[in-house]
Amino acid sequence: MSLTALYRHVQERLEVAGVTAEVRFGRREPAKQINQGVGRANRVVFSPGDDGGGLGGYEAPVKPGRNPRPIWDWLLVARVYVWAYDGSAPNDEALQWDAVTELHDLVLEAIHSYTAGFYQPSSPRVLGTTERRFGEEIVFLLEHRQPVLATPRPRREAPIVAPGQTFLVTPNGEEQGC
Repeated sequence: MSLTALYRHVQERLEVAGVTAEVRFGRREPAKQINQGVGRANRVVFSPGDDGGGLGGYEAPVKPGRNPRPIWDWLLVARVYVWAYDGSAPNDEALQWDAVTELHDLVLEAIHSYTAGFYQPSSPRVLGTTERRFGEEIVFLLEHRQPVLATPRPRREAPIVAPGQTFLVTPNGEEQGC
């Protein structure tokens, strides 16, 4: 359930739905103009971190019995940029807003289908307030619960098996019952 897996899922879901938006990942992508989709603008970008570079915090895992075992849940924060443009009336702010809202809703639906219950969108805001702008772009923060997994390691020594009990020998020579 990594952020990159979520990004790829959203990319696939939008493609299956016939949405022509470019879906990109990376901290440099929001500044680019060459990653626009069909019809110009028409782009979604997943960028790790908040505006100050923070990546979120840690909490106890919500699914501790999994294998491999999660030792923490990283509440990873990412910015999601949604940029849309309605070329039928470039100066009509209502149509531009409708276009970005529709793309925004499709993105959240795709996120929800991947990680329902393990994400929280927050703090949406509009980008750009110039007189002559190109479409509409909004950005929201996405807090995504990503497990930090314990790496399975082989035991140092095989357990000593005795009738009725199993013992593990610790590095200092003590035996612990299982």
